[in-house]
Amino acid sequence: MADGDRLSDAARRKAKEIALGIRSVRPDGPLLGGEGVLGADRRGEPAHSLAKWLAHHFNYNATEYDKAIDHVYNTTHIGGSQYHHLLDGQHSIWGAFHAVQHVNVDTGWLTHLGHALEHLARDTMSVAGINPFFSLSPEHFEAAARHLHISKPFLADALTVNGPELLGGGVALVSALLMARKSAPERLSRFSGGCLLSAARAANPLLLPIAAAGMVYAITQAEDRKVVLIQSGKGAFVSGTALLTSSLVGGPAWLACVAGFMAGTALSVALDHPEATMKRVVKLIQPAVRVFHDAATLLRDLRPQEG
Repeated sequence: MADGDRLSDAARRKAKEIALGIRSVRPDGPLLGGEGVLGADRRGEPAHSLAKWLAHHFNYNATEYDKAIDHVYNTTHIGGSQYHHLLDGQHSIWGAFHAVQHVNVDTGWLTHLGHALEHLARDTMSVAGINPFFSLSPEHFEAAARHLHISKPFLADALTVNGPELLGGGVALVSALLMARKSAPERLSRFSGGCLLSAARAANPLLLPIAAAGMVYAITQAEDRKVVLIQSGKGAFVSGTALLTSSLVGGPAWLACVAGFMAGTALSVALDHPEATMKRVVKLIQPAVRVFHDAATLLRDLRPQEG
């Protein structure tokens, strides 16, 4: 009996949604709100606070292998604390592996590689992050920023990955894979559109290809590409709202995260049900409208007293 009642209730809700012209879409606001909050740069937004916490707890140097990898920076201070992982030539996989060769010549290459990767994993938890594939010379770095007409901090951010960016990319990857298997292409497109904006805003090199791949997959699988593109625009709008809200709210980082999350969720629901949202807004502001109307009427009826 209980199963029959649940099926009957579900059927009635579906019929009501069809009659009202409402599409039944799972709310993506929480996911997009979360990506928006994580999609913050390294200059004071919530992800920066998370990056500092991760660096404090996990980014440390304790062995001779660590000293060998950091030798160039400790000697020359090339790039400073913000850029040396990208410029000193020691913080890519090959650079770190080459740097530890002389620490213990009796140790095999596999042990050297393990120590190099361990150091890079801890440096990934730094605020600056690392690029495990290549390094740049200071001259090439300056030239790239100049020719691309972008700031050096943004370029460095786009070329490196740190803890919050790994977290955001990991959440996006798992979510996109689940949606690709079980959900309609429109939902994946909406999620990918939000992630694309978040990745571009935060210069997240891991999230960007994941979001782009999700978008391409959704477009190729969709029957109506126009609907898919509209949903991706809605996703970008939700993610942008979460980003903007989390960056404007003052106070502790958790408060900005909660505010961005709630703003993204609320906007997602509003975009799915605009008519119901408008009715609710009108109902909420009616008391204020009546107060202003009564005040205007009172002021209009007032007559200046004769002296």
